[in-house]
Amino acid sequence: MAKTSNDVVSSKAGSAGKASKPDTARLVRLCAAAWLVPGAGHYMLGRRGRALVLFLAILAMFGFGLVMKGQFFSTGSPSWLETLGYFGEMCVGLAMPVARFFTYTGDPSFVSADFGTAFLVSAGMLNVLAILDAYDIALGRKP
Repeated sequence: MAKTSNDVVSSKAGSAGKASKPDTARLVRLCAAAWLVPGAGHYMLGRRGRALVLFLAILAMFGFGLVMKGQFFSTGSPSWLETLGYFGEMCVGLAMPVARFFTYTGDPSFVSADFGTAFLVSAGMLNVLAILDAYDIALGRKP
């Protein structure tokens, strides 16, 4: 007798219920590494190709933002949007503190500075998606 879609769903639900509880410390280390270095979470999971693509894509976006002289947002601003932009840029990991250490400030009068700022924030948001992807892979939710 052929299996119906309900049989497949119930067998998957039954096997998911038997899965062991994930190690919280391992998940925290995985997510912290994925935040600090883009692609590191996938590298730790053995997904070397995906890790390399994420690393290059996120750092290239961040680099384009720097080349276009995008500005870093600050938390000292009274604007909530600028504060959210700051946290968006911080999501890229160590790249932002390293750029600040080397006294990068950006230039708001540069012709492509607005696009550069968008690239800086987008790189951070892409890294958030990469962290969530690594987390789902570690939990077995995603092949």
